[in-house]
Amino acid sequence: MNLMQNYRGLLSILGAVLAIAATLTAAAAPGCSSCVGGGSGGTWSSGLAFIGASAEATTRIDTASMTSATGSAGDMRPSSMIIARSLYEDQLGDNRYVMAYVGAPGDESYIEGSIHLPLDPEVFNPDGTLKSPEEIAAIFGAAGISEDDPLVIYGDSFVNGYDTFAFWVMKYLGHQDVLLLEGTKGGRQAAGLKFAANPSSRDPVTYNPDPNLDLLALPGELEGLQLVDARTQADYNAGHLEGAINIDYTRVRGSNGLATSQALAQAFSGLDKNQKVAVSSINGGLASIVWYALYSQGYQGSLLMSG
Repeated sequence: MNLMQNYRGLLSILGAVLAIAATLTAAAAPGCSSCVGGGSGGTWSSGLAFIGASAEATTRIDTASMTSATGSAGDMRPSSMIIARSLYEDQLGDNRYVMAYVGAPGDESYIEGSIHLPLDPEVFNPDGTLKSPEEIAAIFGAAGISEDDPLVIYGDSFVNGYDTFAFWVMKYLGHQDVLLLEGTKGGRQAAGLKFAANPSSRDPVTYNPDPNLDLLALPGELEGLQLVDARTQADYNAGHLEGAINIDYTRVRGSNGLATSQALAQAFSGLDKNQKVAVSSINGGLASIVWYALYSQGYQGSLLMSG
């Protein structure tokens, strides 16, 4: 008798547990906030929230990690960007990417294994004009970069435009396989990347450029172009090129690089996507931030450099 009572008791407890589980599952299904595709507005919850990333940054990076490198519908990260975790995993394997730091070095600025690629003033003539593609190619070759190397460029996350300007230079030379590293140093360390006080070096090689001259706008050749002034509104109001509209570079920056797609669409609402754009600023690095934002959204953009 006692054995039968115990058996019935176990069945009763098991039934109660299953009922509770079914209730919780049904309650979570309509709007699961930590599931991919679970109801309306569901996003994947990850360790990024644990380390202190903002909700916006977490959503952007997680969305990027679930989409292809070429970009897809809803992908909020440009296909020309790579997240720190992906770079970390790459370095654990075959070290496919050549990493190049392009900022102003500080305390342990270099991801282990990366080289330093200073561009300013190396890529400019004494009068401030840009050197020829062949001259710039010689600089990259001396640093150990060839036109076929898969390259990851990183700086200080769009703070001063070193990284976006370097990306522009690479595209100007015709470099195909080049990515910008998203995020800040703290986020990169949290993803597993290690930093060092000194850069690595590579043997010199020959860099054969295939320049895209349309990426460089020249004074006197601006007819038919939409002009964008990337300076602050105060500087723009103090004087600007005739016909130029103001898109302050700070409007296109976000916590991990670029602002959201919605913010970029609002910033570029005054532009015609079917017409070429030339971006200018006294500081070419800051202008390149706006140029890169335009590039990421499919605009045909160029940098205006007058020397």
